[in-house]
Amino acid sequence: MKYILIRDDDLNYHTDINHLKVAYEYIFENDIPINFATIPAVNTSSKTSSSDFGEGSYEPFIPVEVAGVDREWEIDKNRELIEFLSTINNAEYLLHGYSHKGEAPLYEFEENDEKILKEKLNKGLEIYKRAFKAEPKTFVAPQDKYSAQAFSMIKEKFDIFSLGWIDKSRISFSQKVKYYIKKITKDNFIKDSNITIIEHPGCLFSKFKPQDESIQILDRYISNHDISIIVVHHWEFFDNGKANVALIESFKNKMVELNNSNEYKIINFKELSSLI
Repeated sequence: MKYILIRDDDLNYHTDINHLKVAYEYIFENDIPINFATIPAVNTSSKTSSSDFGEGSYEPFIPVEVAGVDREWEIDKNRELIEFLSTINNAEYLLHGYSHKGEAPLYEFEENDEKILKEKLNKGLEIYKRAFKAEPKTFVAPQDKYSAQAFSMIKEKFDIFSLGWIDKSRISFSQKVKYYIKKITKDNFIKDSNITIIEHPGCLFSKFKPQDESIQILDRYISNHDISIIVVHHWEFFDNGKANVALIESFKNKMVELNNSNEYKIINFKELSSLI
């Protein structure tokens, strides 16, 4: 049996409920497990250095009407969104940074100041608990970037660290040994004391990538690993508010294939610890 995790990134105060419904209709209707990497207090002046959107652009999940406003929006204050999320079966919520705003040229959790990092984690956890009446077990760093100081705090507070790649310069010596073993065995995770650090193959369901090639990459990845994380962005399924039907269908068709196969089981992150 191979295990699949669907990870949607950038759920926040401004997330459009209708976009979630349209993008994940098949997921919701079939009660398929889905994991939402959640920004507790999104700052609407957050920027990205991604070449896809242009250097210094505001993050694409920020609505145009508030983009550039230096304000934090706590997700629990959007009661309509929280109530909708409570109706989704088999959803798990992961902590995705705090506000998603870093200090250029660094992304949020590339911060080295331990006091600032501690404050962000504690405030993020507080908002998360208010919103979901639970504690997150998995952390997702904004843009998959993190400092050694941040990593040290993350492993103290979470069971799982989900990221695109393990940066060997940011981990301890004992973890480096496991890292090189991982490379030799071609695994995509390492387990150290209380935390599992697991990689994913990138966001393949993207309007910036040819879907034929992306599906081939994903198929190879799934074939080579017992556990695969499929990262998607609900906002990327829309262009200026209009649904990208071709991209949504590409994602849906792959989910139908995986969900209907006896070779795969789609799970939540909370189930990972017992599998690894």
